[in-house]
Amino acid sequence: MNRHKKYLLPIFLYLVFSVKLFSQSDTISFDSSLIKNITAVTISAPKINTEINKIPLSVFKYEAGIVQSSQQQLSLQEYIYNVPGLITMNANNYAQDLRISIRGFGARAAFGIRGIKIIVDGIPETTPDGQGQVDNLNIGIVQNIEVIRGPASSLYGNASGGVISVNTVSDFTKDYVNAGLTFGSFNFQQYQITSGFKIKNTKFILHGNRSSGDGYRDHSRFENNNFNGRIFHDINEKAKINFLINYANSPEAEDPGGIDLASVENDRKQAREQNIIFNAGEEISQFKFGANFKYTYNKNRHFSTYAFYSSRDFFGRLPFESSGIVDLSREYLGTGGNYYFAFPIKNGLNKIRAGYDMATQSDNRQRFNNLNGTADSTSLNQLESFSNGAVFLVDQFIIGNWLFSAGLRYDWNKINVQDHLKADGNGSGERNLQNWNPSIGVSYEIKKDHFIFASFSTSFETPSLNELSANPVSPNGFNPLDPQQAKNYELGMKGIIKNKIKYELTTFHIDTESELVPFELDSFPGQIFYQNIGSGNRNGIELAVNYPILEKWNFSAHYTFSDFTYQKFELNDSVNYNGNALPGIPKHFGSATLQYINKNGLHGRLQARYMGELFTNDMNTISDDAYLLLNLNIGYSLKKERLTFIPFFGINNILNTSYNDNIRINAFGNRYFEPGPGLNLYGGIRFQFE
Repeated sequence: MNRHKKYLLPIFLYLVFSVKLFSQSDTISFDSSLIKNITAVTISAPKINTEINKIPLSVFKYEAGIVQSSQQQLSLQEYIYNVPGLITMNANNYAQDLRISIRGFGARAAFGIRGIKIIVDGIPETTPDGQGQVDNLNIGIVQNIEVIRGPASSLYGNASGGVISVNTVSDFTKDYVNAGLTFGSFNFQQYQITSGFKIKNTKFILHGNRSSGDGYRDHSRFENNNFNGRIFHDINEKAKINFLINYANSPEAEDPGGIDLASVENDRKQAREQNIIFNAGEEISQFKFGANFKYTYNKNRHFSTYAFYSSRDFFGRLPFESSGIVDLSREYLGTGGNYYFAFPIKNGLNKIRAGYDMATQSDNRQRFNNLNGTADSTSLNQLESFSNGAVFLVDQFIIGNWLFSAGLRYDWNKINVQDHLKADGNGSGERNLQNWNPSIGVSYEIKKDHFIFASFSTSFETPSLNELSANPVSPNGFNPLDPQQAKNYELGMKGIIKNKIKYELTTFHIDTESELVPFELDSFPGQIFYQNIGSGNRNGIELAVNYPILEKWNFSAHYTFSDFTYQKFELNDSVNYNGNALPGIPKHFGSATLQYINKNGLHGRLQARYMGELFTNDMNTISDDAYLLLNLNIGYSLKKERLTFIPFFGINNILNTSYNDNIRINAFGNRYFEPGPGLNLYGGIRFQFE
């Protein structure tokens, strides 16, 4: 890990400089009685903290509670399955990572997360080129998750077809130690320990996690080790700084691959034969260090800045010989800052945040021929880089019952490739991409606690370095792909009925241009390539309800209707998919949750998730059937003096439904399907000492 150390000193000096610069500034103040606090629930992902019902955006916020202690804590899917417009797949293939799509953005991902901005504790997890993953996320210490559903490039730039902001535990009243043991089907084992303690003006939260299992299918073993440390230091009453250190190591994650329908019907647990022959899977090691500094002049004015460095070593084995092994070493660092101030206007209040973001990513990518899982001759050796610089402005003003918001962001992206092999000519090159992204929204309180809103926003999505390097024409250089563009229009209503029932109803329309679409070739079965097609239309309706039935019971549900089609998809005279549905997105999907918590410590949750029928390819010739999953988890909190025990158990897929956990879109040979597990169990115990 020595190559990481050279970046720690400049990051530290940068933050020290920020502290010195802003700790001597003047202060201003005013009495802001103009701010109305209808509900305590606010959301910060849109850059300006706003009451969740007032903001003219489709947003969602999940708050972890006691029920979290009885969850398996294996996948982020457990936390975000109930977000309208958001689909998760591939929770059981640990070599491919969780696949997330929001209103269709991210559905094309062959692995990892594309088209959606991931932020963890204020530090970007998504790289400048739009790649993201959550295999280094510590699920057990998630405190809350905020989701912006729909294009948000005016706020976060490239690959912001949606935003997921994860915040881990950051506060506690007493020093504590938590520990947990979990065991389950398919030889699943998980060991966790968390500690929080204070030393004068400094708080420490340390978390370690180890998970392993054999997986449901053949050739699907995995092992993951994770450490997360957060340090919070109050320099004085106005200046605060915190540090984040994260290390993840996954020495084994096997990939069973996609299979065709006949193979699914014959044996759902089998792996694709090619994946076994070539030992398909991956090994990952990742380190991240970040810091945030905030200086608060008063409640109406503050400055904040962040800096981070991340490195990721990836070794992947793909199920084919030619260029079937990928050895990638990535370095990713960046910084950003913003200034927030609010001031009164006639009959209202104006809030403004202005700032900048800078980041650079460097991928040293090598590919080798795969001889039954062993690296052979070099087929590609190139250094790929993606640099981003951006400035943004967000303005929000409240006048009476009206709230107006506007945002504007300019992004400059530089993509560069240096071909070190030159096996088939020199593939070196450079591209510069600039983009302006605006947004505008308005909400109106039609009566107490009931709001209508409308908004317009845009997004752009450059192809990732991995997608660019998968060149179907030449073994080196970049595939000449263009960014995908989108315009989002939405209209909705949300509020609280009788200070009890929360609801939101949203309709949206999205126009897309130069859609990035995955495909496979006969000569490279198992390797994913990408192409731009003309345009698409996405129309949808999202409905969410939260209803506390009784003091101990709570019911929540969401339903999403998605009509996503290609408006223009013509590759040649024989290929015309105009009007076809986007694959990987069902027209109907939703979820429902019934939760029980009593004062004696018993708690439980029954979850239902419905996924409608969806197409597996652009031709719309093969579809995957609809299915319903039921999951149950129950725990009981027993407290004796300073020690609390929480035994728990869970049942996944209670109905033993046969379903496919993932769909490999446009896979060659009709190998679209990755079957999910039937009924499976887990259980364990957690305890806390304080």
